[in-house]
Amino acid sequence: MQQARRTIEHGADGGWSSVAVHLQSAPPGKDGFYLTLFPDARPPAVIFLRPHQLQQILDMAGQAAVSDQQIWDVVAKIPMEPLLPSRSLYPRLRALLVDSAASIRAQIRAQAERPQPRPSPMLEDEAAPGDGAVSQGSPSSPYTDVPHGSSGPDDNGSGLG
Repeated sequence: MQQARRTIEHGADGGWSSVAVHLQSAPPGKDGFYLTLFPDARPPAVIFLRPHQLQQILDMAGQAAVSDQQIWDVVAKIPMEPLLPSRSLYPRLRALLVDSAASIRAQIRAQAERPQPRPSPMLEDEAAPGDGAVSQGSPSSPYTDVPHGSSGPDDNGSGLG
């Protein structure tokens, strides 16, 4: 007798589903995955998983010594507001992770192998010509790595920004 399918792979960018659980890759240009959970008598919850977080959860799901609740506990702590327990989802989440592990891992690898976007021309201009320095400013503050003793582009040259 053939076992009923617990999960469905939707192909290309459609993601993976089991009853009340859906996992989908983030749109092109963004690394990560969206896990949507449909708990009983509660609104759906969408959790953004970074590739390394999903890899950790996949690794846990593949270990027989790790319980379904332990996997849930890791997932539940990821959002800013932790998820409430949902015992009906514990085994469904694990089923999705175990059944689709190979294709999910392939998607994680594909995201890791994507070429990284080039730095903006503004950040490249910060490096002094010919000194080999490369600016590595953060997105929130593009001037965090100005070499010591150099002034940032918006100050009067005093070095006090």
